[in-house]
Amino acid sequence: MDQELLLIERARNGERAAFDSLVDIYKGKAFALAYNFTGNAEDAKDVLQEAFVKAYLNIKRFRGGSAFYTWFYRILVNQCRDALRKKQSKMKVLVDMPEPANEDDAAPFEAIENGPGPGEALLNKEIREKVDGAINMLPEKQKMTFILRHMHGMKLGEIAGIIKCSESTAKVHLFRATKNLQKALSPYIKTEGGGEYGVV
Repeated sequence: MDQELLLIERARNGERAAFDSLVDIYKGKAFALAYNFTGNAEDAKDVLQEAFVKAYLNIKRFRGGSAFYTWFYRILVNQCRDALRKKQSKMKVLVDMPEPANEDDAAPFEAIENGPGPGEALLNKEIREKVDGAINMLPEKQKMTFILRHMHGMKLGEIAGIIKCSESTAKVHLFRATKNLQKALSPYIKTEGGGEYGVV
């Protein structure tokens, strides 16, 4: 039997060590996914922990009809959605957005190419912020589809399983997300006349 299938079966039978081994397999990619959705490390850690707890409590319900990671990522994505909705509802009562305590939250994206100059690094950071902002403004399912496809390399069929829709619907979400991003980022996209930043 495949090692992962064996771990799943043992976890379904209540073996905590087997579930912990599954956590070790997926925690890296799962954290990256949570970070992409939440935008900061602390929220990503909280969401990921909640998702793993929920998966542990419901592992006996996993019947193997889809891949384990599809089942788990569905739980994780739902936790991310819930966290973002709670955060947005809290933000509505704030007059001013608080400044981040430090820049450590951006750490996963700070390891860029070797040695850009200060001006280039600042420009890269500004462009990344524009892209991140545009992605965060997408409708929920467009955002989910875009992140899963382009940031995590998932196939449309896998994405469809995670967000519970048909593959053709996932394709529509991805197409609309791409169009919306192109529109939002048009000032920064290079055209024949040259965009503001000359971004390809």
